Amino acid sequence: MVAVCLGAVLVAGCGTESGSKGDPGPGPGAGAAEAAGSASPSTAEEYEAAAREEHDSAWPAIAEKCRAVPSEPTAAASGSPADGSGPQPENPKYAENHAYKQTTDMSPAEQCRGEAHAALIGAALKDAAPADLRDERRTLRLIEGLGYARDTVGARQAGPDAVAWNIFVAGAGPCISGSTGPDGGIEVHGAYLEGGCVEPVGGH
Repeated sequence: MVAVCLGAVLVAGCGTESGSKGDPGPGPGAGAAEAAGSASPSTAEEYEAAAREEHDSAWPAIAEKCRAVPSEPTAAASGSPADGSGPQPENPKYAENHAYKQTTDMSPAEQCRGEAHAALIGAALKDAAPADLRDERRTLRLIEGLGYARDTVGARQAGPDAVAWNIFVAGAGPCISGSTGPDGGIEVHGAYLEGGCVEPVGGH
């Protein structure tokens, strides 16, 4: 998991719940059928390859930057809570109670692509008009305007002057989450094990 600091856009953490009211936001595979195109993949591997090909065609600079990066997940990334938390010595039940925060593994290649997309989004947010960062719909339009499919982007009002958002970049692998508030920022992370790019609410 990698947090990307971007000037006025500071790290907020991927724990922010995103998605319009009534819309939990996109999850892994959102828009993937469209990404697969006419290839009609019959296996999971073919499905992922088709989505990756579509991604690389749409984002050639990112594809080239990360082409030589290993595509296998690192052991350290396995099942890590997206907020960087872990079992607390004084509370053995901590890990169990926070299992809902666990995310899927990210390979170095997915991390590379996620960081590249986060940098692109962060630059756009930094240059955006202040009003675009305070309104859910305007923030959503701004992100979609960068080329991200509508069904892969979620956003919700997180206060009078902040919008929480998340993206699943089909073919890239990781989720990208952030907030536009004064303490906002961007974070790259794997999908939550319970599904999607939005942190599940509550524990077990």
